Amino acid sequence: MTPGDGAGMPSRTAAPLLRRLAAMVYEGLVVVAILLIASFPFAGAATGRLEGLPQRLFQCYLFLVVGLYFVWCWRRGGQTLPMKAWKLRVVDARGAPLATARALVRYAIAALALGSSAVAAVVLLRYPRELAAWLALVPGLATVLWSAVDPDRQFLHDRLAGTCIVPAEPVTAAPPTTSSTPPRAGTAR
Repeated sequence: MTPGDGAGMPSRTAAPLLRRLAAMVYEGLVVVAILLIASFPFAGAATGRLEGLPQRLFQCYLFLVVGLYFVWCWRRGGQTLPMKAWKLRVVDARGAPLATARALVRYAIAALALGSSAVAAVVLLRYPRELAAWLALVPGLATVLWSAVDPDRQFLHDRLAGTCIVPAEPVTAAPPTTSSTPPRAGTAR
């Protein structure tokens, strides 16, 4: 897939890497806030530490809540709050807004790569010698470093999902039109 053969990403240039990385950091803060808010209803119900099936169900619930946030934002206008702040938009390979299926695929791939690395980073703060956590950093680093070799400078999860992060074009108002029809009889000008 090359940029000019129609099978690759849109002909628009990819958004600058630093803007995409800054939006990613901001997105992490938003996701933490969403996770905290989504966890509040369960804080009183938990009498101790969640283990086993209740823990897995709670993790699935949080995964779905975050997924709903991303898919809803990407379907609604191609932008999450951080993407709006950094003037970025996600589009499909043709430059069109994401369909629900493509947004779900993008979320699943990004969550596996970036989500596992984010969790690993938190674990490493407490257990810096945990080999599994170091290994879990690899998918997130790979998706970001992929942009250095990708012909369209896209992250790996975008390449795999068939999506592209592009600069958001400013919305401009339509120019005012002048009425060339004469006023009707009996109306004041």
